[in-house]
Amino acid sequence: MEAVHVFQIAVFAFVASAVWSAAALLGRNRGDRLRKRLTERPETPAKLERSIWSGAAQLLSGAAAALARPFTPNSREAQAALRRELGYAGIYSPDALRAVAAGKFACMIGGLVAGYAVGAMLNNVLLGVSMGGLAGYAAPVLWIKRRIKTHRRALELGLPDVLDLLVVCVEAGLTLDAAFQRVAQELALAHPELARELDITHMETRVGLSRAEALKNLGTRTGCNALQILATMLIQAERFGTSVASSLRVHAETLRVNRQHAAEEMAAKASVKLSFPVVLFIFPAMLIVLAGPAAIGLFKSALFSN
Repeated sequence: MEAVHVFQIAVFAFVASAVWSAAALLGRNRGDRLRKRLTERPETPAKLERSIWSGAAQLLSGAAAALARPFTPNSREAQAALRRELGYAGIYSPDALRAVAAGKFACMIGGLVAGYAVGAMLNNVLLGVSMGGLAGYAAPVLWIKRRIKTHRRALELGLPDVLDLLVVCVEAGLTLDAAFQRVAQELALAHPELARELDITHMETRVGLSRAEALKNLGTRTGCNALQILATMLIQAERFGTSVASSLRVHAETLRVNRQHAAEEMAAKASVKLSFPVVLFIFPAMLIVLAGPAAIGLFKSALFSN
């Protein structure tokens, strides 16, 4: 190859590399300018409104935390007990303790105001304020107790259906962990409380806990006697190698029988409970309706006339 041809090839390669480098640099600068213009664009009214609302929410959150600090339990034992009760109620938020303390403060202030108004109407402001403050302070605790009862009732009502689906999944060849995940997906609409508990148990097994520990946590976390029995039964079935499907089927049948007995018991108690309103409200009204005209006629007779 002649020297002229080599020189021409070298010049061509140099020009091509220079053009490619310039094009890449210009494209990068253009992309950087576009990205900078998009990121540094002036804030729209919607974005300004969101920033204002987020700032106000942070300010209110800080104020609520400061006001709720005196009502928050200081000892770890009290905090653990309150978290356990919140877990029984199905509340697992990390800010639940602070929310309960803020709720106590807000309800107490509302109770004081309402008690003052009622006491002013009854000419006893001190009694009204005292009773209103105590009622407002105790309202969140009573709400948690009510929520615990409702949550346990929902878990007990949905457990037989869950057991039936677990039997179907296990007999179809799924493992117990996969069956928990599948049942949680299927019953998320019908029984959301129980579906969430099963989902939490499945996630605990995925993060490294053993199946026995996850099942024990299921019974301890909910505080539901039926789920504790279920966890014990599954642990024993896994330990001794018995059939999980047959155990689940027997347990589901036992729960249905217990529910039927509870319904029969409530039906038997209904007649006794109805006797008090019948005697206090229905019998006097019937007596007035039946004996009223006779009494009026007797009073208008010559026996009572002057």
